Amino acid sequence: MTMPSNFGHLDIPVVHHQTDVLIVGGGAAGTMAAFECAEAGVAVIQATKGRATSGTTTVARGGFAAAMGEDDSPELHLQDILEHGGELIDPELARVWVYDIVDVVHDLESWGAEFVRRADGRLDLKSFPSHSRDRACHHYDTTGNMITKVLSRKLRADARIAKHSITAIVDLLVQDGRVVGAWGVDYRNGALVIYQAQQVILCTGGGSGLFYVNDNPPQVTGDGYVLGFRAGVPLLGIEMIDFQAMCCSPKELFGFAPHPTGFINAGAVFRNQGGEEFLKRYFPDTAEQSTRSEVILAMAKEIHAGRATSTGGIFMDATKVPMEVIQKQIPHVYKTCLHRGIDITKTPLEVAPGSHTWLGGLKVDVDGKTPVAGLFAAGETAGGIHGGNRIGGSALSASLVYGRRAGRKAAALAREARVDLARLEVDAIPEFERAWLADLMRRDSGALQSDVRMNCCMLAHNKLGPIREERTLREALAEYERIEREESWMSDELKAQALPTIDAVLGDPSASFWLKTALHSALCRDPVDAAHDSAVLAGLLGQRCDEILKAS
Repeated sequence: MTMPSNFGHLDIPVVHHQTDVLIVGGGAAGTMAAFECAEAGVAVIQATKGRATSGTTTVARGGFAAAMGEDDSPELHLQDILEHGGELIDPELARVWVYDIVDVVHDLESWGAEFVRRADGRLDLKSFPSHSRDRACHHYDTTGNMITKVLSRKLRADARIAKHSITAIVDLLVQDGRVVGAWGVDYRNGALVIYQAQQVILCTGGGSGLFYVNDNPPQVTGDGYVLGFRAGVPLLGIEMIDFQAMCCSPKELFGFAPHPTGFINAGAVFRNQGGEEFLKRYFPDTAEQSTRSEVILAMAKEIHAGRATSTGGIFMDATKVPMEVIQKQIPHVYKTCLHRGIDITKTPLEVAPGSHTWLGGLKVDVDGKTPVAGLFAAGETAGGIHGGNRIGGSALSASLVYGRRAGRKAAALAREARVDLARLEVDAIPEFERAWLADLMRRDSGALQSDVRMNCCMLAHNKLGPIREERTLREALAEYERIEREESWMSDELKAQALPTIDAVLGDPSASFWLKTALHSALCRDPVDAAHDSAVLAGLLGQRCDEILKAS
């Protein structure tokens, strides 16, 4: 139902929706959750900032891990994950994931997924670093695109799932300690939307869009972390970020993630400005076959030591790799680079660490249920699954599994454990949030969103990267606070309210909050547990921050 509303002396159309399950997010996790709800026969709405299917599924170029080989098993897969997880993984979450993903692979194929198979009909499983068996199901180097097309085709055909695209959820609605819905803005129709739901599932991805160099869509800005945290859900390992080698030169390729695992499998090597294959110095036994976090950290150290290229990167050199191997391992990357004037068989790519995926998130159980009633999380929004390091092929694999599990459990609760919910009116939205939105709509001066966001992204890139120091982390905190004081356009009255003012300038009520929380968490982290180089922080606070309950 649509009705006008006086919202801070502005007439804004308000649309009310009631449903059994509200899913926030349009990637693999959210879409798998939607399928489960539809199959269970409950009413489901999928609200997405962009158009479903969207999210970061497409960045999973090389494949995802599943124990599908005859010499493999979920238990072996679990051992590899736990060995490289930085001691922060919840073993039960990982165990459920490695067993369930096997069934998910079969279902994806039944929906039309075209995984590469050998002449004898068996899956052509790729080898990924840190895996003891070949277990990456793939479609060459466009696996994420293929999976996205499969999910999108199935989603479009399912009329049982209500798709609310171009809709940004601003905050959850909580009554008596229970999540009862959410509110947001429908950009397409210029309306405020209020959702009332028995269960809400957050599948909003990570926060790579808040870094200057990243391979994610710009709308991936950590929303789910903030929504869940404000509702009372603990955050686990929120400062753990999965960096990947991304192009820093030429400008036509800037930010492009060239699938470094595919390069490594093809036989490429990393060289510094002097031409040294420096990974052999850091890791004599494994070199390029080291974990991704180890390779990234070594790259960052070379750059910080002044051994970078003229554009501040590292050479990823495939010039000695035979063309037939490149055509098998990275055909799409080869064509993309060639189209932009770079022949990788003749010229090394220049790469540097960029933000790829997130390792921490909201605390969940094996069904994706958070400690707050009525609220679930899945995909990159959920924490505890990956710990301090994520080995190759894990992000999409876990997202598919936990999206499905969250959808299945949320649907069961919506059907079997219903609660009576009073109709949500506009006054269910906190007064300070209504005032924030009204001020945002009246704005006619102040800092440009694009400028403020770029400043925040550069801060994250420079201060919250693979190499961290107490001094630079504290400098970043001080700079975020300065931006809030000096570059905010909001009134003094609103600055005193709980909603971070810089978030309003960004037009996204999560960026400043999340970045400051990650910085606080990084300052608390015991460096023994981290996949980042935080050795200078040893003993800083003398505490572990596996759960950051009051980071800021």
